[in-house]
Amino acid sequence: MTTSNLSAVAEVEVRERVDALVNAVRTGDLATLRTLFAPGLVSFDIEPPLRHLGAEHKMANWERLFAFVETPLEYDVHDLTVLVEGELAVAYSLNHMNATTKPGGKIDYWLRYTGVWRKIDGAWLVVHDQVSVPTNFESGTAAMDLTP
Repeated sequence: MTTSNLSAVAEVEVRERVDALVNAVRTGDLATLRTLFAPGLVSFDIEPPLRHLGAEHKMANWERLFAFVETPLEYDVHDLTVLVEGELAVAYSLNHMNATTKPGGKIDYWLRYTGVWRKIDGAWLVVHDQVSVPTNFESGTAAMDLTP
């Protein structure tokens, strides 16, 4: 198989893993989420602290989210780009989350997502991710009302 064919196959595999991640987020499927993150993950997640080290910290964030919102929730990926070089891949997108909180409030905002995936023991796993929202510098607040 040529290098371009291998890259095309790898891109499909990473896109399938992103789809699995999105479906797990929508349904609160922690078991599937655990299969997607490398143990040594470095995550720049949307909630503090600045850096989360290890997949167990990422899973704790998911557990907190699912304890706070009703599932299934709406979580959609827009403009997903996947770039593959060998056993590394970068995926980035704009993602929309819409959910009802268990206290009765609403979450409805856009996120920026970047994930670095690495093929480890035959499976594509997230080794680094960043989830963020833009900041309004003047007020020092997150810009939660932006849409693409």
